[in-house]
Amino acid sequence: MTFARRLKIISLLSFTLLVIVAALLAWSSRELAVAERNHVVADQIQSTVFHRATMRDEYFSFGLERAREQWFALNEVATRLLAQGLPQVEDDAAKQILERSRLDLAESVQISKRLVEQVRRIPVADPAHHDEFASRLYSQIMLKDSALQQEAVNLQELARDRFHRASDRMIYLTLLLVVLMALVTILNSAFLNGVLRRRMAAIKRGADVVASGDLTHGIEVEGDDELSQLARLFNGVTQKMGDYTQALHASEQRYRMQLQELANIYTHTPVGLFVVDRDLRYLRLNEHLARLNGKSICEHVGRRIDEVLPPGVAAQIRELWRPVLERGECVLNVEVQGRVDPTDPVLHHWLASYQPLISEGGEVTGLMGVVLDITQRKQTEEMLAGVRQHLEEEVQQRTAKLQLINEHLTQEIEIRKKVEVELLAQQQKLQDMALDLAMAEERERDRIASELHDQVGQRLILAKIKLDALASTVPAAECEAEAEAVGALVQQTIQDIRSLTFQLRPPLLASAGLEAALRWLGEEFSADFGLDTEFIDDGQEKTLPYEIRSTLFQAVRELMLNVIKHAGTLRCRVELSRCDGVLVISVEDDGVGYGAEQDASVTRSGGFGLVNVRQKIQHLGGSFTVTNKGAGGTVATIRVPLGS
Repeated sequence: MTFARRLKIISLLSFTLLVIVAALLAWSSRELAVAERNHVVADQIQSTVFHRATMRDEYFSFGLERAREQWFALNEVATRLLAQGLPQVEDDAAKQILERSRLDLAESVQISKRLVEQVRRIPVADPAHHDEFASRLYSQIMLKDSALQQEAVNLQELARDRFHRASDRMIYLTLLLVVLMALVTILNSAFLNGVLRRRMAAIKRGADVVASGDLTHGIEVEGDDELSQLARLFNGVTQKMGDYTQALHASEQRYRMQLQELANIYTHTPVGLFVVDRDLRYLRLNEHLARLNGKSICEHVGRRIDEVLPPGVAAQIRELWRPVLERGECVLNVEVQGRVDPTDPVLHHWLASYQPLISEGGEVTGLMGVVLDITQRKQTEEMLAGVRQHLEEEVQQRTAKLQLINEHLTQEIEIRKKVEVELLAQQQKLQDMALDLAMAEERERDRIASELHDQVGQRLILAKIKLDALASTVPAAECEAEAEAVGALVQQTIQDIRSLTFQLRPPLLASAGLEAALRWLGEEFSADFGLDTEFIDDGQEKTLPYEIRSTLFQAVRELMLNVIKHAGTLRCRVELSRCDGVLVISVEDDGVGYGAEQDASVTRSGGFGLVNVRQKIQHLGGSFTVTNKGAGGTVATIRVPLGS
């Protein structure tokens, strides 16, 4: 436990004890104050009662009106004091005394009033001599007042006893507080002194061990107080000092190795390194720089650059060093050129960087430089510049040729774009013409159906009527069989023309819509060919112009005929649905499946053909697909956009 926590607990206990004793002192002080007030009130009651008896005797003896007024005034004061009672009464004896005193005073006041009336009614010459009734009243008053005075004395004694008890209690509690505080202080000091002495002894022993240079041993730690935490902290610091000492030795070894490496780098690096002071005197340089300048290291150290380098090169370098020495700026990657020897025909180039040397006071004491000979690189760059110039000329020539070729290609592309535009326009015209042809074909179908119904059908009906009339005129048994055969043939021809007319232009297609016309077509194929057709409709509205409905009707008719001719089955399913503004019609069978040769054979035979179905649907802006089912059979699907 930490000292702070111990002190906190001791402080809390001391404070709690102090609060308890202070509460007891406050309660005792309040009791003392109440007892003192009770004592004062009892004294006032006793003084008032005795003073009242004096005024009573003076009035009865001398008959003075002043004595009577004071007597009755004191009656009122005594009545008020007894009515108020003591400020705080806890014992029953005081309460009984107050109650008896109030009763005695009330009876005394009543008798006093009767005495005053008797004295006023029967006046006498000598105020000291009264009649017998007044004397008896006075005797009764004296008895009551005597009892009242005795009760007042008893009340005063009770109040005095309570005041003495409260005073004694106050003194005892104060002594108890002083004793307890002194005892707590002594015990706390003794406890803390013992703990501190043990902790400090352990810390001193550990510190002596560490001071002797042994960082492997620390301070013996016990407990969890501040000194124990300080000892642990000291042990941690000691351990870290040991670690730091080992790390310092290792760092010293690494530093020496790095110094050796730097010395090797400085000596054997392939670039020139040097250091000069503010007077431009060489302080240090490596062998590479000495070879670049054409002199030995001894010929450099302690000499100015004017004494070592040619005047032109030295002048360039002084200008470059000026901002470094004056303002402490870094000059990086600058090019210096010149001849080390005036007789040397080669112009040398050097790439140099200079950095200031700053003292601890922030002043520039010199500079350090790095020099790299780039003469060969410059020569190579000049050679490459010539080669680059030659390449640029060739590139320009080839670019000119490519521009000519590009212009020809651009012209050809423009011509092809124009041809593509014309082809697209012709294709659009062909599509429009194909749609017009499809519509014309539908109109021609309507015309043929009308002529078949209105002309050929009517004529055949008329021929049938005339044939029946002729048969009725022919004698019986003469040509009867031929007449009936010709009549049956005419009647069958009328039925075939009527069926063909309905298939070319079904009336339901114009009046009831595509769904009803397809249902009728299924019934006709069932009657004519025995095709069992299952018709499914989703019930949604499918608004289409009559020409498109007629084209779709003929397309579905062709697909159902293909099922009869090629599927090898007499069962099919026709489904109409609307999905996202598109009419979807599917004709499905469970036959032998679909092959490309079927489409070709149908087309060659001169029928409607799947190719014609696809072209007509595409002319309507839709799509037509035929797929084989996995389990056998074919699904032909037509998709046509619905009108808004």
